[in-house]
Amino acid sequence: MSIHTNADIIGQFLGGMPECCLPNEVLDAAKRCLVDWVGVSIAGGREPVAKAVAVYIGVDEFFIPRIGPFSNPGNAALLNGVAGHALDFDDTHIPTDSHISTVTWATLLALADPSRHSGLDLLRAFVAGYEVAAKLSGRRFGFSLQFRWFHPTAIIGRLSSSAAASVLLGLPREQAMHAVVLSTSKASGLRGSLGGMGKAMQAGEAAKDGIVCAQMAAAGVEAELDLVSPNGGFIRAFVQDQSAHLANLSEIGLGTDWAILNTSFKPYACLHGIHPSIDAAREVAANIVLEDVLRIRIYVAPGVKKVAKYVEPASPLEAKFSIHFCVAAALLGSTLGADAFNMAMINNTKIRRLISLMDIVPEEGRKMLDSAVELELSTGETRKGKTSLSRGHPGNPMSTAELERKFIDLVYPVRGPIGNELLAVLRRFEKAGAINDLARLCHNPFAV
Repeated sequence: MSIHTNADIIGQFLGGMPECCLPNEVLDAAKRCLVDWVGVSIAGGREPVAKAVAVYIGVDEFFIPRIGPFSNPGNAALLNGVAGHALDFDDTHIPTDSHISTVTWATLLALADPSRHSGLDLLRAFVAGYEVAAKLSGRRFGFSLQFRWFHPTAIIGRLSSSAAASVLLGLPREQAMHAVVLSTSKASGLRGSLGGMGKAMQAGEAAKDGIVCAQMAAAGVEAELDLVSPNGGFIRAFVQDQSAHLANLSEIGLGTDWAILNTSFKPYACLHGIHPSIDAAREVAANIVLEDVLRIRIYVAPGVKKVAKYVEPASPLEAKFSIHFCVAAALLGSTLGADAFNMAMINNTKIRRLISLMDIVPEEGRKMLDSAVELELSTGETRKGKTSLSRGHPGNPMSTAELERKFIDLVYPVRGPIGNELLAVLRRFEKAGAINDLARLCHNPFAV
């Protein structure tokens, strides 16, 4: 059969991944994603939404991440995905405006057999899922979803989950391409859930559905393959922007110009679109007496104001989607890690005062990762901080040391010194002939 359609190309790519020799930089990028995700999922497992989902699926021992084998891997993937996204501290693929890593790692660890699968098996499957989702979606699909009130991670994540599951399960080319296309019919998720528990739940459901689609394809269920053509039914169901389309994979291909190298990591546990404003606020706050501040103007891209919608957040989840709260906290010197989002901070009188002084100014032409924060002072001075590329972006990256510090900060309150042993295992993950050590260290019967 000639290879020309998107579905054909996806099937060929996935069918060859078990034997693929990944470039070192791609392997390193995948390991960085794994380290980051394991850290945020362990900490996220303590969040109310993760505990509620654990009750829902009826787990006897509550440990995160859940590593297979399971009789129902879909439920394990659901909990993994919820925990990994609960803090909104997981990495982001900026071009698609989605959290591909969370959904994909949630899927793979739930499906894994620690005694049979190697670290390299999982890394290859992860990269496969990441590339299919990122490349097929292109640069405009994710943002078009946002403007249509859909949640990109919930939609795009099903592509990555089904693709990764197909590789780890060893599906042949034809079944793998059907698995990915089947996942488009299960795609759903609403932007209105941002600031509530539903956002994390949508990431978990995407992971679960990817496994289901791979299993159905393995059993012989076939999809209408034209759904993932550049102008096919998948994109037309979700966007009406005529400039948006799925990529033509015959032109850009898979396995070249690796999308995973464009992963952005979060130094702050909140909406990625707020990060540039936080960076600008931290810059301008130096040598400022906050009592002298009379007015605060925050210049952002128009889309940021629409998504970061909470002016006076009433909960920690809402605070993660509040420019007002995050900038105020940054001005007060907060590092905006996972522990910064709590009711004491929300009700802090200094935070409340700074929020009352703020104007959010959307500017046409300003990019999503570009922001400025301007302070008018009682002295008559005006101070301005700005950033054009937020910290954590590939163009302004977090170092390996910073990522590992983030990992320890997240894991230590839950697992104590075991976090150091766990990090050592993840550092050499591609060399692990089996992942028994990872499974052993992640098992935590004492989690609360």
